[in-house]
Amino acid sequence: MKLRATTLGWITIAASALAGCGMGSGDFSSYGGPGGEFGATQGGVQDMTLARSLVEEGRVPPPEAFLPEAIFSEHDLPLEGPRCTTLLCLRAAMGVAPDALGASALWVQIGMSSTIDPDAFVRPTQTIVATVDVSGSMGWDYPNGTTAGNISRHLLHALADQLGEADRFALVAFGSTSRVVLPPTSAADHVRIEAAIDGLHENGSTDMESGMRTAYPIATSALGTTDAVRVMVLSDYNPNVGATTPSEFQRLAVAGGEEGVGLTLFGLGLGLAPEVMTAMSEIRGGNAFSLTSPDDVDPLIEDSWPWMVSPIAYDLSVRLQASSGFRLAAAYGFQGNEGDTEAALEVASVFLSRRKGAMLVQLRPVEGTEIGAAEAALSLGYVTVDGVPMTESLTARYGGEALDEGGRYLPQRGLAKTVALALLVSGMRDAATQYASDKAGAVAAMEAVVARFTDDAAAIGDPALDAEIDFAEALLALMRAGAPQGNLYGY
Repeated sequence: MKLRATTLGWITIAASALAGCGMGSGDFSSYGGPGGEFGATQGGVQDMTLARSLVEEGRVPPPEAFLPEAIFSEHDLPLEGPRCTTLLCLRAAMGVAPDALGASALWVQIGMSSTIDPDAFVRPTQTIVATVDVSGSMGWDYPNGTTAGNISRHLLHALADQLGEADRFALVAFGSTSRVVLPPTSAADHVRIEAAIDGLHENGSTDMESGMRTAYPIATSALGTTDAVRVMVLSDYNPNVGATTPSEFQRLAVAGGEEGVGLTLFGLGLGLAPEVMTAMSEIRGGNAFSLTSPDDVDPLIEDSWPWMVSPIAYDLSVRLQASSGFRLAAAYGFQGNEGDTEAALEVASVFLSRRKGAMLVQLRPVEGTEIGAAEAALSLGYVTVDGVPMTESLTARYGGEALDEGGRYLPQRGLAKTVALALLVSGMRDAATQYASDKAGAVAAMEAVVARFTDDAAAIGDPALDAEIDFAEALLALMRAGAPQGNLYGY
């Protein structure tokens, strides 16, 4: 449903509760038991690798490459609060800071973590149906000296190496047509799996629809043979035969998710279409990663395996009651709704992660309202991967504390960092959008973004933000130089 912004009363965010599959989040024994506080992040796109790599290659990324949930997933954004006793731990915090236009606003962060013990974690057994693009574009040389096909083979070998004897691996290849290269096979049969991977060669067009329609029946037939089943699509994501639009692929992925099959997408190379990857990964059980070099593979596996195949919740929804006189102005980290004033704020999936995730809501006072003491009551609901509905209530408060010279009162470092990152990535996206028609205006907008974020980073004092300053300054330099915009498909 869509939310109509209101000046008072309930700001309502709702999602349907569908039955899930896989290992349960209500039963800690499924994962090895509680033991501390680990990370959790929303599904969808998990990194800003494409945007960063395009900037390194001297190009202004397309606007679609800048996503709040992606940059959130790259950073640890913890919130302090009461000790959690559930597998998915939700907390909230409220503060005051200027918005992108310099107007004072309330900010509410919903933090996500997990009480799983990562040292005792037991990964659910998996059937992986790797669905691999072998079209001609996967063999094109990019300026960084690699091909998407080289990245693909490196990644497939790395993924196969992570599987245990109880896991299964299947391989589907698609180009002008699709074919089953390897049916579901015990991961213990290393020789057969390695030979199938090494036998892949690039040629022909890109009929990703055919590949997915071949992969999903294999995946659904494997349900029940292992704890979880996941289709993994590896492609440069520029389909030119069969379905070609993001919505068409999203429908295919949603249908597979309703059957209980997870989906992980790997966008390979510097030519991928980010809007396709985003649409496909915003589904129940979906996530996505970008790799632009074979050198990216090992760090990704080290950082994200086995968490990338370990969802702990679905259909996370929020119901927020704000103090009278405030309206919803923007939302960040709720997939598909960044910056909307009318939005159904929901997260399709939450995965285990090395980092603690965040979602962010901006509340703006209506005309005539002064920002003083305020609170937001949050009712949250989600469904465990066993299909058990869970509810939780939180309250975030601002007590009217004095603001600093920058007009900020952000009581937790995680909240300050989340607000700064949200304004950074949304500002970069807006500047990239403007760059296509008004380069001078985009430069001015980006100058303001860099200045704001540099000040925010100095106040926060987190060394992890230094790289983001460099990223923003590099993008600004490209815009000043009049660099070309877009991906490198067909370079």
